[in-house]
Amino acid sequence: MIKWLVLILLSLNIPLMAQVRINGQIRYFDQAVSELQIETSKQKTLTDSLGHFSIKQTSGYIKISTRYKGQYIELFIGELKDSTYNMQWDLASNTILNPVVITGLRYARPKMNNAVQVNILNTRALEITQSTNLADGLCFQPGLRVETDCQTCNYTQLRMNGMGGSYSQILINNRPIFSSLMSLYGLEQIPSSLIDRVEVVRGGGSAIYGSGAVAGVVNIITKKPTKNELIFKHNSMLTAGTATDFTTSVASTQISKDKKLGLTFMGNHRKRNAFDANGDNFSELSGLDQIGLAASGYYTPNELNEIEFNISQLNEERIGGEMLPKPADQLQQSEYRNHKILMANAAFTRYAPNKKSWWSTYLAGQNTSRVHYTGIDGSAGWGNTKSYTYQIGLQGVKEIGTLRPNTITSGAEYLQDYTFDEIKGYNYKIDQIIKSLGIYVQSDWELSKKITLLSGARLNYHSRLNSPIITPRLSFMYKLAPLQRLRLAYSNAFKAPQAFETDMHIAFAAGGISRIIIDPQLKLEKSNGLNISWDWDKQKRKIIYGFTLTGFYTHLLNPFILQESHTDSQGNQILFRTNGAAATVQGASLEFRLNYKQLIQVQSGFTFQQSQFSQPVAWSTETQAQRSFLRTPNSYGFFTLEFHPSNQWDIDLSSVYTGPMQVPHFSGAGSISQDEVKKSEPFVELNLRVAHTLSSKCTLHLGVQNILNAYQTDFDSGKNRDSNYVYGPARPRSIYAGFKFVL
Repeated sequence: MIKWLVLILLSLNIPLMAQVRINGQIRYFDQAVSELQIETSKQKTLTDSLGHFSIKQTSGYIKISTRYKGQYIELFIGELKDSTYNMQWDLASNTILNPVVITGLRYARPKMNNAVQVNILNTRALEITQSTNLADGLCFQPGLRVETDCQTCNYTQLRMNGMGGSYSQILINNRPIFSSLMSLYGLEQIPSSLIDRVEVVRGGGSAIYGSGAVAGVVNIITKKPTKNELIFKHNSMLTAGTATDFTTSVASTQISKDKKLGLTFMGNHRKRNAFDANGDNFSELSGLDQIGLAASGYYTPNELNEIEFNISQLNEERIGGEMLPKPADQLQQSEYRNHKILMANAAFTRYAPNKKSWWSTYLAGQNTSRVHYTGIDGSAGWGNTKSYTYQIGLQGVKEIGTLRPNTITSGAEYLQDYTFDEIKGYNYKIDQIIKSLGIYVQSDWELSKKITLLSGARLNYHSRLNSPIITPRLSFMYKLAPLQRLRLAYSNAFKAPQAFETDMHIAFAAGGISRIIIDPQLKLEKSNGLNISWDWDKQKRKIIYGFTLTGFYTHLLNPFILQESHTDSQGNQILFRTNGAAATVQGASLEFRLNYKQLIQVQSGFTFQQSQFSQPVAWSTETQAQRSFLRTPNSYGFFTLEFHPSNQWDIDLSSVYTGPMQVPHFSGAGSISQDEVKKSEPFVELNLRVAHTLSSKCTLHLGVQNILNAYQTDFDSGKNRDSNYVYGPARPRSIYAGFKFVL
């Protein structure tokens, strides 16, 4: 408590500083930007017809900021001692190479000045890839794969650097309220209309986030009020010429005249019919009916205080299996899910007058209720789920020094996660409550003009552990040149012995179900990770291009593994979650980017990796043990290409490549007489989108997803199918069309 009082008192110091006049010109790809509002911490002004401006600023560590093309852009100038400073600012270098990010620090910092390597999936990327939800868009980031893991209910899993979903920490507005239960279907339940951007950190490197960030962090930043507008969107999709998929969204933003209050209200509805790929009248794409409502806003009574909040309600009904208009428990085989999810987040921030220190307190949470059925021929497969997660925290930030500033961040946060999931007919029950307390401190220190060191540690108290664990994190950045960065990050993390998302999924196999039980003696899993990356960019008068080369290495001790255990009295297959000896995940990824005068923009990423256990693991008693991770290709990647031949036309190409991988397959359906591990074929998805802008208020689009119809061809058939035997792209060839109105 004394520490926080000292931090708050220090934040109230008002330094006496001289005034500096900044004269400059704003340009964007060699074109002057007129009538653009720019501001410092004290003043605002507009650029003239030639992009010129003049503004005064208290000397010290100076930054200027503006909003252009929907992005908030900051330029950190540094310490100024002369009374006048002349500059030219090309916004292109910021919007393309150096956008502002918050992940890894929890405060705004230009990407190039962030010691933690951050990738960004923005709204433009979601648009050009026609990603109607989060699951569709995440695969367009290096090192990330979103796979469908159930043929019947279509639950999805994010794999980062080849590791399963439980190794990644998914945040919503910096808060870890995306629970293990939500991870089963949540990636597909969050509509893209709710998302402002997604920031991705592969590997560790920041002590601010919890111990679960073994593979990395995905931070979903929801939309905030920026200007008065009303946006209406609709998209109609036809899958394989038979199944329709309609998505409609509306968003309204209102900002007060004094800019102190802003509110945004959003609504989204998606209706998808079930799709049968192999003609057996059992679905490969489940039917969906989703409704999402959300509100976000801010209130700044003065320059020193700010309140932010967001709240959303997501309802979803999905059913997969036999495609007949009957209740789920009257079908030969079906999975039914009815979700009601409430999420909320609120934060209060108090700034010092010089904006060099601040503190904030926050509260976030989610509550999920679910009615579900998983059964064959009317079996007793009805179940109920109750889940909630909430986090409360306090954080303080203090910037020390001016010429070589060191930003100290410290805080404490308490998290509680409760999950109750039961199907009495299968003797299946998960009833767990997880409590954790994290206390952290982190230093973001610019040691010199070229070197930045981010170091910190987190003290973790976990209800499933007998003693606290300290997880140190370290990131180092060296500026090789103005547009070149070398980064090195080390992270230490752990996974507590508890149930994660895959343990909560009931699958079908051999005419019964397959479920997972957890070893009562399950031990703590520990990890050590190392990431190194090199950013190289070149900016010329008309073109910007560059690449990022990243290497990663993670060593897992006592990794959680899955092995076949026995068949219960009902004939259901039981899998056992226990510990293996050790495992290593290592590889490299290459990213390339290019922008030519906003006429052509290209982004791509490709990953090569190897994920192996130190000792072979037998998934089934009928298969040979092997060291390689299942469902983990050694190569995968993506690319997007935007072509803007005129102000009215946009032509976008995108593609996702998935290399061969080992896929487990239970026997019992078709000609499969015993369990097997099959090597899948590689897949190349190619997508095309064409958009035409009729006016500043109306845009039409149409396109084709999966033009080459790269899709799994050997699905199991009938009610005895192994529903986990699914791999490859999420949907076959699909055509779509839609529009967007802005008022």
